[in-house]
Amino acid sequence: MPTLTPGRLAAWFAPKQYSRQAVYEVLGFTIGSLMLATWSHPDDPLLTKLAFPWLWLVCTVLALRYGTLAAFGSVGLMALTWVLHQWVTPAAIPFPSSYFMGGLVLSLVAGEFSDVWTARLQRVREANVYLNERLESLTRRHYLLRLSHERLEQDLLVKPLTLRDSLAAMRRALADEPVRNPHDLPEAATLLNLLSQNCQLEVASLHSVTDGRVETRPAAVLGEVSPLNASDPLVSYALDCRELSHIQTDSLQHARTAYLVAAPLLAADGRCFGILVVERLPFLSLNAETLQFLNVILGYYSDSIGIPEASFEVLQLLLGQECPMEFGAEVLRLDHLFRISGLRSSIAALVVPESAHRHDLAAEARRQRRQMDIIWDLHLPDRDILLTVMPLDDEAAVTGYFLRTEKWLKDLFGYRSLAESGVIVHAKRIGDQQPAELLHALLDRCQLETAHHG
Repeated sequence: MPTLTPGRLAAWFAPKQYSRQAVYEVLGFTIGSLMLATWSHPDDPLLTKLAFPWLWLVCTVLALRYGTLAAFGSVGLMALTWVLHQWVTPAAIPFPSSYFMGGLVLSLVAGEFSDVWTARLQRVREANVYLNERLESLTRRHYLLRLSHERLEQDLLVKPLTLRDSLAAMRRALADEPVRNPHDLPEAATLLNLLSQNCQLEVASLHSVTDGRVETRPAAVLGEVSPLNASDPLVSYALDCRELSHIQTDSLQHARTAYLVAAPLLAADGRCFGILVVERLPFLSLNAETLQFLNVILGYYSDSIGIPEASFEVLQLLLGQECPMEFGAEVLRLDHLFRISGLRSSIAALVVPESAHRHDLAAEARRQRRQMDIIWDLHLPDRDILLTVMPLDDEAAVTGYFLRTEKWLKDLFGYRSLAESGVIVHAKRIGDQQPAELLHALLDRCQLETAHHG
């Protein structure tokens, strides 16, 4: 049996919600108290002749516990008891109005006190429920954030380079490479090293492909590779479909293959001049992110070594506008990259009109170039046009580039805005049009806008 403590006693007196138990308690305590009073004082069951009205304590306690309705109920039972007592008693006694009025007021005050605190407690409970839900939500989010942070730390350890870093490293490796047959797979070892760092490849090899025939002797290897089986279902499927394939490809669910991934090296015109074959990599690394990374790096590499031959006519058209070879080749690579992976790149244009600071503004714009950006600088008699290729940058990055331009115009030259400096900005997303059409449209827009402002 639980011990009666001050805390338990206070909890019993604390306001409670209305329920069937409340009705039973009001009836039981009131009737029980009246029966006890009738037994002890048969001629005065309401104890009106005593120095202290003890029965009103029952009404007050019930009012404190259950509120105003309980007070009315308990007082009503006492009034009914008085009526019954007068009915069974021959002697007529005047109704003790002061006694009942005082008891009723006391009970109603206690009941109102209970109602006020019941409402406050309800609001506190609702607030606590809301806070508990928020706490659970924040705890869950914090846990997920911690897991995400740990995953990012792990990815940073196993993938020390970002996609931009990898593309920049590939561009640097191929920059000094003389133009040669793409079937020779120049810098194949560098490509495999980049893929091993970012995609956690453990055993892989690069093979040349000529007229659909795979060279069994690898151009570069990673780890201890086994002799290539050119008739393997995964290799054959990748070459036939001209797309990256892996063991989870739907069409290869029941095929018996010794490899995990096979990715052909395709030029922009669709020619295949190589294939990457992966024999082993960690289980968790075979995911959509890794496969997309592989696809992007291989596509960029393929275009870097295949563009001089595969896209000669397009480049010739670009060179007709005095377009630098590096700039045009990068536009073609990024256009093909968007078509195979959906990754956006942009071209931003700054038109610097004739002014006292024209050459200084153009020179500073060139100095603000980021590592991956490539600039085509057109010097015209009345203006300079600077076209900047921004690899893997969407509209938000271009907007940031223009905001940075506006900031250094203010810091270095005192212009409050681009409009005050006279510099006109334009941008195009690579992939919205064919490369030659996109560049022509952007150049025409720059020249028309400049003439209009002039």
